[in-house]
Amino acid sequence: MTRRKAREMALQILFQKEFAPTANTKELFDLFQNHFSLGDDLMDYSNTLVDQVSRNQKAIDDLIGKYSINWNIKRFALVDLNILRLAVCELLFLKEDSPPPKSVINEALEIAKKYSSQEAPGFINGLLDQILNKELKLD
Repeated sequence: MTRRKAREMALQILFQKEFAPTANTKELFDLFQNHFSLGDDLMDYSNTLVDQVSRNQKAIDDLIGKYSINWNIKRFALVDLNILRLAVCELLFLKEDSPPPKSVINEALEIAKKYSSQEAPGFINGLLDQILNKELKLD
């Protein structure tokens, strides 16, 4: 199993929380665990992603908004917004456990191809590339 499954599970949890913000996160993990069948390490990674996105959501959303010129973050498709949140979280808030930045972006694009529209990967790639180059000063 790869971390992509952990990211996909985290995306499902975050997406569900958009519609039921008071839902118990542990109960959601238990529900989705049956579908994703992740081992302990991947469950921990997924849980860490959800926790860190939740804790840092304002900072993450502010950063996404900063680079989404002429496009209000409130107009984003919720799946795209949560894919972006997960990637920004991995880039900025999981430094010790995060894969290389280019891998984070590639994973976000693959997940967008699976869960979003045809246009989403290009949009997500452009936004994450700006964050990578301007915030992390990486090329």
